[in-house]
Amino acid sequence: MGKALETKELVKWYGKEVLALNKVTFDIDAGDFFVIVGPSGCGKSTLLKIIAGILDYDSGKLYINGVDMKGVPSYKRDVSMMLEMYALFPHMNVFDNVAFGLRMLGKDKSEIEKEVKEALRLVGLAGLEKRMPLELSGGQRQRVALARALVINPSVLLLDEPLSHVDYRLQRKLMEDLKEIHRKVGNTFILTTHVQEHALSLADTVMVMNTGVIEQIGKPEEVYTTPATVFAARFVGEINLFSAQIKSWDGGLCYLTTDIGELKANPKNKNTLPSSGKVAYAIRPEYVKIGEEARLCDNKTEAKLVSYYYFGHYMEYVFEAIGNTKIKVSVPTEKVGNLTLGSTYLLGWSAKDVLLIERPCMIEGLNIEEVIYGK
Repeated sequence: MGKALETKELVKWYGKEVLALNKVTFDIDAGDFFVIVGPSGCGKSTLLKIIAGILDYDSGKLYINGVDMKGVPSYKRDVSMMLEMYALFPHMNVFDNVAFGLRMLGKDKSEIEKEVKEALRLVGLAGLEKRMPLELSGGQRQRVALARALVINPSVLLLDEPLSHVDYRLQRKLMEDLKEIHRKVGNTFILTTHVQEHALSLADTVMVMNTGVIEQIGKPEEVYTTPATVFAARFVGEINLFSAQIKSWDGGLCYLTTDIGELKANPKNKNTLPSSGKVAYAIRPEYVKIGEEARLCDNKTEAKLVSYYYFGHYMEYVFEAIGNTKIKVSVPTEKVGNLTLGSTYLLGWSAKDVLLIERPCMIEGLNIEEVIYGK
């Protein structure tokens, strides 16, 4: 399988003050559903606009389908972009909005009619060709923007925060539709989002970004279960993180000193970890047990229940341990017990479920505490 896109040490400055992209290097396989996730200001939208040709870059290389893109205008890049705010032409009906790109490419009338109707059918808007944008719901306008991007059949489709401006139920429906459309058309999709659930659910491959640098690239389950940095661990899924000092190793078992006492870990990445020094000690909320279940665990601590949140299929409890350290616990709804706010409970988890992460983030100069606690 060839590469749809490659970047090599891509750099983008805004003026002399803001380094938006700092030597960004990655590649994307043709046909991949590639999701870039990160907080606002991390550089993901800038990167998409550079790929689209809307913005230029200061140094580095960008290749689309093996062709160097330096100086190549947008209309010659074989890419199409769906902007975050849709940017539909308010004076044009649905048909004309979707047909706009095909007309710019000089397609004949019969071909335009055929391709527009097929694109609208693909996004579930067949029969709405004569509607004006103001006569559509937010979700329908979003689908028109998607049809307009798809209709020219680009090898690379760019989707900038496509789920940001619709309600939760519509987000879920559009996520299902995007996966299905990607399966049908087979083009390379590159989508940006700041929502971790969208990234994990949609992506074949996830790239985590942070202030102009790449924190990690991998399959969603890989990034979730073996995060490369503390930042990646925090940004992809809920996680409990403690600053820890390695005391000793006994075979595969690591003994550590943390903010909540002496703890153990039997991490999967033990062969890459140091024999001593500071690391982040991490445990996902779903692996933490409460009460009687905790008594048989390798690691135990007492903590006071300070709040809880109901999410339908699971309950998230927030406990406060030694030194006001917060510990989150996720419990399937059918297993929820009768817990009382303000009461103290025993919490526990297995050493094999612990992650030990040596690197805080890919930005130089930050330490473990700064990334965990935001110091």
